[in-house]
Amino acid sequence: MNREFLPARPLWAWNCVLFVTFLFGWFSPAAYSATSSPRVVDVGIYLNNIPSISLKEKKFQVDFVIWFRWTGKDINPIETFSIFNGHIDAKDGIVSKQIGDVRYASAHVEATIFRNFDVAHYPLDNQTLKIQIEDSKADGGLVTYRPDKENTNISTKITVPGWAVGQFDSYGSVTSYKTNYGDVSLAKNAETRIPRYTFAIDLKRSGHGYFLKYFSMLFLAAALTLAGFAIRADLIDTRFFLSTSAIFMAAITGGSLSTSLPETDEFGMGDQLYHITMGLIFAATIIFIYLHKASLSDPARAEKLSARWGLGLALAYVAACWVFVTIR
Repeated sequence: MNREFLPARPLWAWNCVLFVTFLFGWFSPAAYSATSSPRVVDVGIYLNNIPSISLKEKKFQVDFVIWFRWTGKDINPIETFSIFNGHIDAKDGIVSKQIGDVRYASAHVEATIFRNFDVAHYPLDNQTLKIQIEDSKADGGLVTYRPDKENTNISTKITVPGWAVGQFDSYGSVTSYKTNYGDVSLAKNAETRIPRYTFAIDLKRSGHGYFLKYFSMLFLAAALTLAGFAIRADLIDTRFFLSTSAIFMAAITGGSLSTSLPETDEFGMGDQLYHITMGLIFAATIIFIYLHKASLSDPARAEKLSARWGLGLALAYVAACWVFVTIR
């Protein structure tokens, strides 16, 4: 190009041109989209059933319908969502449609979810079950899950043996995973942000009937042991028979605890009640021996001591059980 045909411009004019070009680039649609808010995907759940809960295996099963509403054709959450800390056993009945500018899709899902239950107060424990949905193919900075609380609900036919179904709630969040998943092309401390939707439902123990049924054998063992103090102190064989029978009865409850709960180093309420009962039986057996020796020299005094020890141990046992049952 021949420079003599270019119009001459002062320096301030060229500066104005550069400034306008800068502003146009900054506020252009492409630049704005990079700093705009994440795209919102509405998520909702209708819980049909909770088929099973296994405290020992740390898992539960759920049957529900999930739906998504979003805009755009570059994502399809009904196909890419997954269950956090669990797996989908079946997904069917997929429905997809266009509602104006909004895309809608739903599916019927059966899933198994793993959870570390709090069993410290079993069998008077309350639990919260969570269905957590993630989409590993969606960037948490570009897509966010918004709970459709207005339409989310649970079936009135849900029954969970031993529990009463309580309140439910749902909320959205973004989960960060600080790893490059072995992809050496990324930084070692790379961070992946994934949108997450959580549906939580409370299960509460309904009354103390299950508690009494579960520990009836244990309490009967304690009563059988204390009944030994109503027998004459010189009849030590009969007293030993009662305490020995109580040990086997208490052991049955201890065995049922191990089959119902996961292995743990912590002592829950059931373990405490079991150990208190075994301690009562052991203490009573030692006292039986002492009272038998006392009855050889002074039968009347032995009977008085027997009544006092029996009442004292009974009060101490009831108080100890009350403390561990009521303290949470």
